[in-house]
Amino acid sequence: MEFFESLSQGFAALGTWPIVLSLLMGSALGIVVGVLPGVGPGVTIAVLLPFTYGMAPLAGISLLLGVYCGAFYGGAVTSILIRTPGEASSIMTMFDGYPMAQKGQAQRALSLAFMSAFIGGIVSALLLGLAARPLAGFAAKFGAPETVMAILLASLCVGKAYHRQFASAMMMMCLGFFLATVGIDPNSNEQRYTLGIPALLSGIPLVPVAVGMFGMAQALVMVSSPVPKFDSSLIGRAGVSWRAFLEPFKYPKTLGKGLFLGSAIGVLPAVGAALSTSLAYFWAQRGAKDPTPFGEGNPEGIVAAESANNSNSGGAMITVLTLGIPGDAITAIIMGVFVVHGIVPGPSLFMDRPEIINGVLSALLVINVVILILLVLCVKPLARLAYVNPRILGLAILALCFVGAYSAANSMYFVLIATVFGVFGLVCARANIPTIPLILGMVMGDTLESTLRQALGRSDGSLMPFIERPISASILAVMVLMLIWPWLSRIVSSRKA
Repeated sequence: MEFFESLSQGFAALGTWPIVLSLLMGSALGIVVGVLPGVGPGVTIAVLLPFTYGMAPLAGISLLLGVYCGAFYGGAVTSILIRTPGEASSIMTMFDGYPMAQKGQAQRALSLAFMSAFIGGIVSALLLGLAARPLAGFAAKFGAPETVMAILLASLCVGKAYHRQFASAMMMMCLGFFLATVGIDPNSNEQRYTLGIPALLSGIPLVPVAVGMFGMAQALVMVSSPVPKFDSSLIGRAGVSWRAFLEPFKYPKTLGKGLFLGSAIGVLPAVGAALSTSLAYFWAQRGAKDPTPFGEGNPEGIVAAESANNSNSGGAMITVLTLGIPGDAITAIIMGVFVVHGIVPGPSLFMDRPEIINGVLSALLVINVVILILLVLCVKPLARLAYVNPRILGLAILALCFVGAYSAANSMYFVLIATVFGVFGLVCARANIPTIPLILGMVMGDTLESTLRQALGRSDGSLMPFIERPISASILAVMVLMLIWPWLSRIVSSRKA
């Protein structure tokens, strides 16, 4: 009953023209950036972040959520029609979607993808509404030691998500933590790492860093990369099939696998949709109902990948709203909207600003419906956006980054920071160094420092509270197990051999 009351209050909170327009614009823009290869929601959200400052909190969040969800849908269009994923998480859709399009079943493949994604989006939104409040109640039991250990566990998950890049990912995470300490110490009023530059007294702002690392860096990559070539002959066959819209329900086991993995992995920090779609795709191969081999146009491959892809969004928002810990770089940037408007994500948010929680839940439901309608009406003209020259698009994004960085504070200082981090992001991209951990480190750095000070202050510098308290000790045990697991698995496998 409480869930339906929250839902009705959320729909009421969305019933203003600024929020309605933000939902529509965000959804449409998200589909467009999903179709455009190389752009992605991270770049777009970073560019849009400064423009949300003048909006009401829920309007700004709805705009960015529309881009976030719409890009997942749009990425399937180019994966199926031109074998070029608009999003990294759409790669698995390409394996069976493109062969189906080559067989003259482009409309069927697109319809399968859209409906599977729609089911995933709706389920993830309902999961957010049902699970967020109980998890917030559990998170309310967290003291300073538990919060510190939760952030450290999230940081370790970030490093583990990059597998062979564990060292570089953790290095970038630590760099993000360090950048969060620049400025005046809030307790002693001492200057920290300001290098005598007055502008650094207030710290390094997140907005220009995000604009530079994601927007400018990606724009520079697009400008300096060769123009890709692809077979566009299938774009003219874009469309939807009403019969195929119901086809995902013929494979309930495959659909369930995708929904389960997408929702569960979406909660984990920095893992992202790409892993959930891969795992769901390979899991769907076991016991598949359709006899067509996977990779040759099996519809269950599309159903598994797209349902897992879109069910990530609700899970990623759960950790933001309940713990104040972003699930990925995009939700980290969305957290910037909360911070700018003085809203602190966490358990207290459910008591202090329930209209925000209910509004986010309702917005996710409405966004998925709006996106599906837009795709049904406009899929063919949207598919033709793949013809856009990425170098021209990169120059346009670069110009918007400069405008956005300046408009955030009407200061060239923000433009300078964005430019510096844009060049740094380009270097990292060329050297294959992950940049997402840096942003996550900056977002969580202030909370980590304040809670660590609080924990050590209450214990007179002793680390025993981290071990004596049950929740923090359990989190510590999980972290130790994650670190030693590779060695344990090697020992077990060597003994078996």
